[in-house]
Amino acid sequence: MNDLYDGSSPLSATERRLAAELTALADSPAPTAVPDTSWAIRSGRSRLRRRRLAALGAVTAVAVGAAALSTAWPEGRSGSAVTAAGSGSTSTGPVGPRVGPDTGHDPLVLQATFDWLPAGFGDLVYTKGFTGRPEAGQAKAIGPKQTNATADFNRQLLFLTVYGAGVEPSLDLGPGGGQRYRVDAAPVNGRPAYWVGAAPDDPAGPGLDRTLRFKLADGRWAELHASYMREADDVATVMAQVAAGVRAQPQAVALPFTITDLPPGLTPSGSSLDYGPTAAWGRPWTASVGFTLNGKPIGVTAYPDTAATPSTPPAPALPGAVEVPKTCRSSNGLKLCVSAMEDGEAPFASIGGFDGLLDRVTSLGTDENAWTTEVLH
Repeated sequence: MNDLYDGSSPLSATERRLAAELTALADSPAPTAVPDTSWAIRSGRSRLRRRRLAALGAVTAVAVGAAALSTAWPEGRSGSAVTAAGSGSTSTGPVGPRVGPDTGHDPLVLQATFDWLPAGFGDLVYTKGFTGRPEAGQAKAIGPKQTNATADFNRQLLFLTVYGAGVEPSLDLGPGGGQRYRVDAAPVNGRPAYWVGAAPDDPAGPGLDRTLRFKLADGRWAELHASYMREADDVATVMAQVAAGVRAQPQAVALPFTITDLPPGLTPSGSSLDYGPTAAWGRPWTASVGFTLNGKPIGVTAYPDTAATPSTPPAPALPGAVEVPKTCRSSNGLKLCVSAMEDGEAPFASIGGFDGLLDRVTSLGTDENAWTTEVLH
């Protein structure tokens, strides 16, 4: 089963985007569980989720993109200090989105981000929330295709997650029920590390999958999972270098809009940022914030108001696909949309429906220098 971000899904553009965005929601791991997202992607339960979600066929409120930048960022629109995520000394160049300190107004705050990535891993997916645990978040880097074969759509993937303070990761059963083992690894930045292996003396997982767990300076465990890597690459060495450069501190990701005057009962449920044409399905980036109102999900999605570059050959929609109700506006170079998957617009009459939520959204445009970490007010 291919990852829905790898370009192989036989869906229309809107269906692919919905499936990809909601996969982040459905498969996002909690810090207290084993966050092997690529394994979950391949499980039958995840496949069933994807078919159901993809069949809805529309843009929804759970995707977003992060930029790989080459210079330090200026201050954000709100005046908060913002720097390039990859400004550490171990980096060969900035990696990741524009970030700033967590002031409590940004729904997309990550506990760790990449500071170095191998060549070709320029597309990023940053996801936060959707599990009911506020600390849950993940950074995902999308690399080149696994092989050079024309029919191969699998992209090399790196997933970075952080466990909660005081949480000792378990060695639960792996895919297919097989036992997993703690296999010694070289220290990362002088701190303990180990591989989650398929056997006591085998650090590798299924295929070329590998999972490296390592302690951060504050004592929490982080996990780096690699999937669909190439046989010719020294995967263990690459992962050790990525892990050594992880930037482990809370960072609020700048987004291209603000949402003000949030009505009572409208509760943020998560946010994500997809950056790069592979991550954002042919667009430079896509950004979203999800909410719930009386248990019903609704979300705001933004992307550049230009035509997407086709990233895969067109394919027919799934049988029974329906259009998710949504309302969109163009503003300052962005397309802003509000959509809801369950029961359409009716549950949100108390906040003015889709238009009522859109009225609270201010576009900051396509210039990422104008984006802000002061998103919600």
